[in-house]
Amino acid sequence: MIITGSEFAMKRRFFSIWFFSFCTLTVLQSTDVSVRIAKHKNPDCIYPKAELGDCFIHMIKITSPFHGSAPAVELLPNSDFVWEAFEPENGWGRAGKTFRYYEKTVPGTHIFFSVTNKIDDVCYFKTVSAHPCLPDFYTDPEEAEIIERFVFFRFTAYADKGGFFENYLDNFLYALDTHTKLLYSYGMPTKYKKIIGNNYIPLDWMPYETAPNTKDRGLKFYEYDPMGFVSVDYSCEFFKIKTNIHIYDWWYRTITAGETAEEVKNKRFMPLFNPDAEKDWTIRNVRIPVASPYRK
Repeated sequence: MIITGSEFAMKRRFFSIWFFSFCTLTVLQSTDVSVRIAKHKNPDCIYPKAELGDCFIHMIKITSPFHGSAPAVELLPNSDFVWEAFEPENGWGRAGKTFRYYEKTVPGTHIFFSVTNKIDDVCYFKTVSAHPCLPDFYTDPEEAEIIERFVFFRFTAYADKGGFFENYLDNFLYALDTHTKLLYSYGMPTKYKKIIGNNYIPLDWMPYETAPNTKDRGLKFYEYDPMGFVSVDYSCEFFKIKTNIHIYDWWYRTITAGETAEEVKNKRFMPLFNPDAEKDWTIRNVRIPVASPYRK
């Protein structure tokens, strides 16, 4: 086939336009990534890190069993409670970076007669700037730098203490990125105990990086979508309780997923990597879940 001069010129012009557009798009995408990375490197993005204070994670109330007895949680910058140094136990915590405080009772919601689902002997734990379960996992300098921004939370307590249905609770809570003020889940239970009312108590928590349901994904906990964020003001209403911790609906759905024991084990506390999640993670709207700024 013979190509005329004019056809050659047209094709060359088309290629030049396509190549320019491709390069421009690539630059814009790279710039977008760079901007997002630059923002999460700033400890005072969204609002100053200092406003998080000593990060007292605190359960305001245990909501109705019909809502899965999900606790309404707040983050207090300062409190009458006092964090005390605590040594690692049962594979959770890091020496010199783990702390605990105690609360006698977290009030619950009425169930029947004078019975509520309150919990007693509540111990809150935090590990600062180190993963509490994976001491040898985050050794890469870039990963270590990211982990230093996080505070990991956990709590233990007794449900129906001294009663017929007494159960010991030992649950992971959240991991707070003190730079972006986003909240992440960092692990899931591998077992459950069925109790009255077709409810399930989670047992034997493991980090996502090693848990059977998630380890094959090869993702770090912070590469999954965040499950919420912390605001300065109490602008979130969680089952009629005002709090400064905002939880996306997708996370609430996953912590209450399943009805049978098998469904619960396979579906609850599963992290999300939604390709359609909002890429601008600086958006603070509980109805607009965002992607992790650390997503690759």
